[in-house]
Amino acid sequence: MRIAMLHWAFPPVVGGVETHLEELGASLARRGHAVHALVGADADEEPRQHRGIDVQRSTLLRPDSTVPREELKSALRRFIDRARPDLLHAHNMHYFSEPHAEVVREIKEERRLPVVLTAHNVWRDPMGISFLRHADVWDRIIAVSRYLADALADMGYPRERIQVMHHGIDPSRWTTEPPHPDAPLRVFHPARLSLDKGSLLVVRALARVRRGLPQARLLLAGTGRIVDFASRQAQEVAAVRDEIQRLGLDGAVELRAIPWAEMPQAFASSRVVVYPSRFDEPFGIAALEGMASARPVVVSRVGGMPEFVRDGVDGFVVASDDEAELADRIALLLGNPVLARRLGAAARMRAVRRFHVRQMVEAVLGLYQTMLRSGLMPLRV
Repeated sequence: MRIAMLHWAFPPVVGGVETHLEELGASLARRGHAVHALVGADADEEPRQHRGIDVQRSTLLRPDSTVPREELKSALRRFIDRARPDLLHAHNMHYFSEPHAEVVREIKEERRLPVVLTAHNVWRDPMGISFLRHADVWDRIIAVSRYLADALADMGYPRERIQVMHHGIDPSRWTTEPPHPDAPLRVFHPARLSLDKGSLLVVRALARVRRGLPQARLLLAGTGRIVDFASRQAQEVAAVRDEIQRLGLDGAVELRAIPWAEMPQAFASSRVVVYPSRFDEPFGIAALEGMASARPVVVSRVGGMPEFVRDGVDGFVVASDDEAELADRIALLLGNPVLARRLGAAARMRAVRRFHVRQMVEAVLGLYQTMLRSGLMPLRV
């Protein structure tokens, strides 16, 4: 099968969608499928192989409605001519820039290509609602959680075209060893540094934890090259740094840009993984990676995260924006290594059995094959 992918970014840009796109594409390529990806970049590049994926980077794949429409269409045509795909798979193109959705529609009708969208997020703001006019572009919609599937349907996307497919992880990438008894009491927040992702919240929770466990430490990731469509990262990093200083935590909190290739070591050097999002997190793949690393996780009771973290079994699920409850669960796990080890082992088992990348890839391939067998025409809603 020949598959063409579209997205706004690709590694080394760090983010959940980028991680998913790389893992899905590489897994499909290992199975013998031809995978081509057209992705956003700071500068145009000739196609290069990355883990078996033919990756072409273009400044025209940026979430910007001022992108020259005819140039974009020409670039997408050239990409399709090179890839010769059986179908087109777009990621998160139901938001950000209408010209891209419109051009995908035109290419789809011109080349009679089935088109699938993976929705990694949902936005109920005026822009998100306005994109409903493009709902007929997507022959099938993959939602990365049950929460997201319901949210998309509630907005007006056709429920019969939505299929839930949770993210998957490759367990061989992640450690199975529990923390060494003498290892530092390090807490790891693997999300991009963002107030929505709870970065400020976890700093404040650490201050509470250190009242009883003064040796507790925190590692915050996501301060490097990330998707920053709203240009908020610098401002939010500054807010977090100011709070660290205000609370006297300068020596206890590390902010570090961690490339995805180095994430396994970051998980392995930590005792507890936290992902205390303050918004309806559609999934939270980094928390699942923490589980695959045999670490107990503490997540917020929002969005799709309760679909894979079982409270008291694999970790803890806490109220959103509650620094006291978050601190209590972190302190419990840091202070009780037997409990932490038990929950971490259960987390690893659940990640491997229920969220293996193999299951995700098989589900995606099954959808592709169904689409091609049915000879899908453009959907009308």
